[in-house]
Amino acid sequence: MKKAMFVVLLVSTLFCSLAAFAQSADEFVVQSVTGKVEREVSAGKWEAVEKGMKLAPSTVINTGLNSSLTLNTGDSKVTVKAMQKGTVEKLTSAVASKKSGVKIGAKATKSSAAEEGGPARTNVSTASTRASDATGDLEWAE
Repeated sequence: MKKAMFVVLLVSTLFCSLAAFAQSADEFVVQSVTGKVEREVSAGKWEAVEKGMKLAPSTVINTGLNSSLTLNTGDSKVTVKAMQKGTVEKLTSAVASKKSGVKIGAKATKSSAAEEGGPARTNVSTASTRASDATGDLEWAE
């Protein structure tokens, strides 16, 4: 009987500890904030993100111009750069995969735009062409 109670207690302790670790892995802790960084509290209502806040993966964040957000998730640290908007999970996975942006040393493909012989000028008048055409009609008296 005592062995059965011990096993049940051990198994329940194991499940509780796993649940606690799983919950902490799903949270992002704000390590530092630079500039204007906000999170969406409800539809259309935004609140400033501060150091030490815990953010869920489904939290929508918005980083302003010249701002950044550094998040800790367990053993890793992720920095979200300026002018980004989306869920924490999506933004941190995009940063971790490094699939966005221009890669240094990437090969450029040859464009055929310069080879196409289209008209260099069009027959659409602009303000400057209309003004230059109108000066020919006027007689200047000095």
